[in-house]
Amino acid sequence: MQIHRSLSPNGVMLDLHPEPGNSRIEVWQGPTVHDLGEIDQQEDNREIEDARGQLELLVEEGLFAPEASDFFELREHYESVAGWREKWASEDYRLVAPPGMFESAEKLLSSGGGELVVRERVRATRFRRLER
Repeated sequence: MQIHRSLSPNGVMLDLHPEPGNSRIEVWQGPTVHDLGEIDQQEDNREIEDARGQLELLVEEGLFAPEASDFFELREHYESVAGWREKWASEDYRLVAPPGMFESAEKLLSSGGGELVVRERVRATRFRRLER
C-alpha cells in the first residue's frame, strides 16, 4: 500500500472519521438550545463503513497496528441555514433532512438570532506502521 511505503519505519497514521450515524441539528440562541432532530446520512454512513473495512484489511495484512483510539463530538457552527447548505453541498454530503427542518431553523434564526449547530460523533485512531 502506498501509505505504508510513504511512512518511515517508526511512522504513525492518524485516521479521523465520523462515526456512522446521523448528525444532530440544533439552533443555539444564548442559553436556549432548540433540538431540530437528525439528518439522515445513510449514503455517507456506507462510505464510512467501507473506509473502515479498508483499514481493517491493512491491519489484517500486518501493515499497521492500532495503538490508541478516542471519540469526541465535532460541532460545526453556522450563522445561517444557507451557509450550512452551501458547505454541505460543496463537500458532496448526501443527506436527507426531515420535512420542515430547514424552515424551522430559518424561522428561529430570523426571529431571535443565534446559530445553527451540527453535532457529529467522530473517532480518531492512531496506527503504528509495522515492518513486514
